[in-house]
Amino acid sequence: MDTHYIIAIIAIIIAVILIKRLVGCMMRAVVTIALLAILAYLYYFHLT
Repeated sequence: MDTHYIIAIIAIIIAVILIKRLVGCMMRAVVTIALLAILAYLYYFHLT
C-alpha cells in the first residue's frame, strides 16, 4: 500500500508544477479534475 501513497504524492507534485506554469482558469480546472480522477482511481481500485 505504501507505493500508492508515493504515486499520489508524485501526482500532486506534478499537478502543482503544471498549475504554476499554466495560465487561465480553464486549464487549472482541467488539471485539477484530472488529478482528482487519478486519486479516485487509486483509492477505489487499490484501497477497497
